[in-house]
Amino acid sequence: MSNTESSPTESYGPAEPESVSVPPELTSDGTKLVYLYLQVSGESTLDELNRSLEMKTISLLPILETLVTKDLVDRQDNYYLPTAT
Repeated sequence: MSNTESSPTESYGPAEPESVSVPPELTSDGTKLVYLYLQVSGESTLDELNRSLEMKTISLLPILETLVTKDLVDRQDNYYLPTAT
């Protein structure tokens, strides 16, 4: 992140790992993994998800689209963030 960009986490923030649970509508392992990662990290770019989870973009994009469609994740510029609860 460049010095001119502000971090979207300022309004969302990471969750405490002990307080994170997976919504029952998430059934695939990949979707659960990305959801939990975003809940704990608070925010991530696609590149960060690639590196951290060792998943390819072609796998991540449909997962992220599913999470956004289900209103579990928001996208702000290049960041994916868990929705505020």
